[in-house]
Amino acid sequence: MELIQSFSPRATLGSFCLAGVLALTGCGGDSSSNRGGEAPKTTPDAVYSGVAMDPAEMGPYTVAEHEYDFGRMEVYDDKRDHTYETTLHGYIQYPEDLDGSAPVVLLLHGRHGTCYDRGYTPDTCPTPIPSYRGYEYLSENLASHGYAVISVDANYINANDSGPTNGDSGALQRAQLVVRHLDEFREINLAGGYGMDDLVGKLDMSAIGLMGHSRGGEGVNKTVTYNRTRPEPHNIVAVFSLAPTDYNTLTVANVAFTALAGYCDGDVEDLMGNFAFDTSRYAVSNDPYPKFQLIPMGANHNFYNTYWADETLESRPDDWSIWDRNQDDPHCGTAAAGNGRDTAEVQKAQGLFFMASFFRYFVGGETEFAGYWNGQATVPGNICPDGVGPCDDRYLLSVLAPPADRLVVDDTLDPASLFVNNLGGNVTFDGFSSFGVCQTNGRPGEGCAVAEPTFNTAEQLYMVWDTTATYRTELLGLNVVPYQVLSMRIGVSHGDLDNVDGQDFTIVLEDVAGNRVSVLASDYSGALFYPPGRAFAESGSQKTVLNAVDVPLTAFEGVDYTQLNAIELVFDQTAAGSVQMTDVLFQRVEL
Repeated sequence: MELIQSFSPRATLGSFCLAGVLALTGCGGDSSSNRGGEAPKTTPDAVYSGVAMDPAEMGPYTVAEHEYDFGRMEVYDDKRDHTYETTLHGYIQYPEDLDGSAPVVLLLHGRHGTCYDRGYTPDTCPTPIPSYRGYEYLSENLASHGYAVISVDANYINANDSGPTNGDSGALQRAQLVVRHLDEFREINLAGGYGMDDLVGKLDMSAIGLMGHSRGGEGVNKTVTYNRTRPEPHNIVAVFSLAPTDYNTLTVANVAFTALAGYCDGDVEDLMGNFAFDTSRYAVSNDPYPKFQLIPMGANHNFYNTYWADETLESRPDDWSIWDRNQDDPHCGTAAAGNGRDTAEVQKAQGLFFMASFFRYFVGGETEFAGYWNGQATVPGNICPDGVGPCDDRYLLSVLAPPADRLVVDDTLDPASLFVNNLGGNVTFDGFSSFGVCQTNGRPGEGCAVAEPTFNTAEQLYMVWDTTATYRTELLGLNVVPYQVLSMRIGVSHGDLDNVDGQDFTIVLEDVAGNRVSVLASDYSGALFYPPGRAFAESGSQKTVLNAVDVPLTAFEGVDYTQLNAIELVFDQTAAGSVQMTDVLFQRVEL
């Protein structure tokens, strides 16, 4: 007899295995094994439900600061065979009354003007733009909680990296700059110098975090590989790439990695951070770290840096107007009634939440900040437009657990995904008017004709229906007890008028005995809305991106989790529509 059940309560996720992240070992494993005579487990572990811990409150430590100048260094652009000089300037904030040593985080700003008086080089500018000071809201907060935070002045690279078609757009030079700063502080930690003898023995450089913004994001992405070529590489364990460029198609592996791309970014309007996530997610088969794609739906590019967002100093603090001059896009334009934009204050608050919690978990090992990074925890109300929340549909987080904690059903990397999945099980499409595989070319987002632009470069499936249709992938008696969530990334295809009210579908797990349990995708994801905004080709914000639909396995109670036969996606909630999909997998996200 077939068992059909339906569940709808929204659930949220808990924490990754910290030991696996910090000690570079896998976690989770086969929790269904018989240990010490105990009966084997037959159900997956539940996942955390609740509001993510908010790191916004200042900590107990007094924040001290040194502004430093280590002189100059030469940096090299290997694509142009060109060398030039940059300063070694910045500041470090740290807890002056901390017993012991402070974990190290380094911040790197992006490409911006270097001088408020236009036409000046950094050497002669009377009023330099202090872009490196734009993240003090983050550095002071982290320092008050026991971290040493270095913020690097990259104005000289900004004055030399030229356009994206000229050399590598400064990626290698920024990586060289970052590593040199870390080298200098490693020596200061050992022997002092430069007026910073109070830092001797006070810097814990055993696990380092990096944040880079814009071209600085691409710079810290490049730092990961460049650092490993050095005679004495640093142990970089976490990289937060904030609205990054990706002109060089970089892979970021063997670190915890977040790529954030604001939907209303008017500077990097093609959301290149998504490209970096897609490139990196399966790049190294034994990578012990998770990867994250994060899309704040109301965020622009500049407001994460307080100097770039300052209306009294900048002629165009809101970069969305670079793309949409009249600011009249229905979603991102600030002149449009009912727009979906975040204010500068809200965006700063969200930047603090995402970056501080990321570093306090993945660098500092503070497990109370793990909750958000498991995929579905509710964001704190202070980063919602009304200051109260909930507003989880404004922050779309996709999680890819480390290989030891995931089982890939279909990565869609091969056209064979139309017939067979990664497990060797059959794949069938029943009732669709069309379906196939596609891949976009980054910018301009062409390649998936169902929705152009699509700003994810992952190979993906597309499915179009005008009657009830079913995607089915066979699991061959799979045991999923060690895992906690069924995940997939879905994009609702813009341009299809059947999608304008959003989409929904039924997710079914079937076991080998024929028992079937179904849930609605919309009960577990806020990402199935129609992409907002005016057409991208008309200087609008509308584009398709692929976002997570994660369902806790406990929602499928009634199937035999030790012997699953198939997953079905049944498109029966709307009369017609189209979606794009990749990354169908089971994941473990909590101890």
